[in-house]
Amino acid sequence: MRARFDLADHLCLLGTFDGVQEAFEHMQDMQRLNRSDNMGLRDMVPALMLRLDLDQECYDFIKWWTTCDPNGDYDWGDMTLPHLDIHGADVLEDVGFFDEKYPALCHVAAILLLKLKLLVDIRNLKMTRKILALRHLPHDLWRPIELSVIRSPLSLKLQKESPESLLKTEKKLLGQARQLGAIVVKANNNFMHCLFDPDDALREPPNGYSPGSWEEVALAMRGSYAAWWEMEGVLDLLNDARACAARDSEDEIEDMMESEAKRLGSRTAEEMLSDVSVNRIWG
Repeated sequence: MRARFDLADHLCLLGTFDGVQEAFEHMQDMQRLNRSDNMGLRDMVPALMLRLDLDQECYDFIKWWTTCDPNGDYDWGDMTLPHLDIHGADVLEDVGFFDEKYPALCHVAAILLLKLKLLVDIRNLKMTRKILALRHLPHDLWRPIELSVIRSPLSLKLQKESPESLLKTEKKLLGQARQLGAIVVKANNNFMHCLFDPDDALREPPNGYSPGSWEEVALAMRGSYAAWWEMEGVLDLLNDARACAARDSEDEIEDMMESEAKRLGSRTAEEMLSDVSVNRIWG
């Protein structure tokens, strides 16, 4: 199993579609053979699914792992018990099934990325419709053009929604993204900072980690940063949100600098604003 894990890990690092697909297939089979997943594959698989646009499957996978053993009495050695048997769960449902006290960083971050992926698709649809309306193109030409600006298979349903319904869905996703972002920050405050500046976290993977540690983020980033980077528009969306947070926080920095000076701190106003803007993305 260790040799197979090393092979799958190497395939991921190739950065090709075929490499990711083959790595995912290996990890799927390894989980079938070892349900208890003592190698932590469940933390790596969601990002691979998102890279392959298996968005519904990703959501089902994470929901199963999050809800499969609420009382701690699931017999992982009993191969007759249901395993990864959630299919077609509502991706727009409330995110309250996550354990906010002990959230799984990789799982919450993957669902956050999925929600942001859908938000980008919605915004692309809205912008495309505005442009098409100005161009006075026949409506029978709209559909193929709209389909070309969305990525998630789940967005095929969104493409059929009316402008009013699409606006409601966008508002709902924004609210859920804020909730998930706050849970990510609670799970590990370093994650969002590393998402904007990933170099240190990606240099060398640690051998182990504890919840909330820098090492946890480094492992999470190694397994998922490619998925964030490949989702066109998602990091741009977060950078825009960070810029808005920075603008709204500028007036407070002077007071913060006075407090920092009293503590004999050496941080500059720019450094402090950079940190504050990341921390306040989610409201």
